[in-house]
Amino acid sequence: MSRFAQLQFQRLPPEAQRAALWRLAWSGQSPEQIAERIGWSAEQVRSAMHDEISPPRPVWGSRAARMAANA
Repeated sequence: MSRFAQLQFQRLPPEAQRAALWRLAWSGQSPEQIAERIGWSAEQVRSAMHDEISPPRPVWGSRAARMAANA
């Protein structure tokens, strides 16, 4: 991928970046190949894809702080 195309990818909104990563993965490319193509590290690619499939973590601390503030 050309440097111009890499910059275009990096300027996409996060949702569009994740969609592009998944399309490249579904086409049979490995995280290393995707990383080389988009200008990221393989770990960044894995992390971005993993973050999407991980369930959201509850934020217990902030709720407890709000409850204490309202008491």
